[in-house]
Amino acid sequence: MIKKVLLKGPILTNSGYGVHTRQVFKALCTRKDIELYILPTNWGNTSWILDRDFDNGLIGKIFDICTKSKSNISFDESYQVLIPNEWQILANKNIGITAGFEADIVKKTWLNKVNQMDSIIVPSEFTRNAFVKTSQNCGINITSEIEVINEWYYDDFDNIVLDNDIFSNLKYNKNILIMGQITSNSPTSDRKNILKTIEIALEFANKNKDVGLLLKINNGKYSNFETEKIKNLIRLYLEDYNSDKITILSGSLNLKDLKQLYSSSKIMCMLSGTRAEGWGLPFVEAAYCSLPIVATKYSSYLEFLEDDFLGIDYELVDINFKDESFIDKDENPIWAEFCSDSMTSCLEKLLINYDFYKKIAVKRSNIIKQKYSIDAILNIYKLFFEKINKQWLI
Repeated sequence: MIKKVLLKGPILTNSGYGVHTRQVFKALCTRKDIELYILPTNWGNTSWILDRDFDNGLIGKIFDICTKSKSNISFDESYQVLIPNEWQILANKNIGITAGFEADIVKKTWLNKVNQMDSIIVPSEFTRNAFVKTSQNCGINITSEIEVINEWYYDDFDNIVLDNDIFSNLKYNKNILIMGQITSNSPTSDRKNILKTIEIALEFANKNKDVGLLLKINNGKYSNFETEKIKNLIRLYLEDYNSDKITILSGSLNLKDLKQLYSSSKIMCMLSGTRAEGWGLPFVEAAYCSLPIVATKYSSYLEFLEDDFLGIDYELVDINFKDESFIDKDENPIWAEFCSDSMTSCLEKLLINYDFYKKIAVKRSNIIKQKYSIDAILNIYKLFFEKINKQWLI
């Protein structure tokens, strides 16, 4: 029996959820028992990927299926890579897929959506635990099974041969790479805590003549106009703004340039003061490329980095903004606020003992390639799909 399957999510957007949706797409494409349909959605204000050749022609394949997808179809299964409040009953069996939110708990109403789904997929134990803790706090039982299926690094990384370091012309020999999307112009509510991270990193760079900052950051868009807005935001936030020490890398990167970014001899480390991550694909990618990582010692990436990174001390603090899309008014979810002195200390340790931490990063790279490759994760999806098929027989 050929089943009609719907995949709904921001599959064409340049976002973490976009990457996750494309991974689910690849997993579904391994099945021989389905006819696949796609319903693409937006993801905030993030740009859409329009290059058909991106990710080895994957976008073009998705385009072709999208144009063939029709309405008024009775679906056997749906896979919805969305925030839980957006999940719907769209098929006979419905699978909700989410990275949740960066807090230790989720919205109570999300549990009702969870229980409407036949199964849930999350990328980390950190995310799963947030649902479980919410259930325990409010007394709403979770009746749907929550499966943890990790995300893999870009599978094309294995096939890319680096022949020219396009970052070799950077002014400084030891650059601190800061990546991510600024999710709010208010530093206290930005989930990645990017402005404070830049502030502490710049203080460190100003004291070390051979150290610079390379910023690969965005606000959801990748145009030159949006890059100028980010520059102005940084200038307003930083009292000691030093443009000589800061290089901003604008625009989106193809996969070869992205791998080169993590692998360049001019990049000393990837630095993150994030308040939490539901998974953290840039951490996986950087670790794959043997790049030392300095990051808040909290949340999901501890599951795949373990102790093989420089962990920044933190305090768990109440989230001081109330976005009702993610947070209940009567709840006090928490996330991590990194300690500035600890971040500086970690950067000093790395600078002094770079060879030691580089060896640790190389060791972790071998583990990442083994456990978080596309083949390893697709094997887990295969078991999940087999379980779904067994449910059809009951």
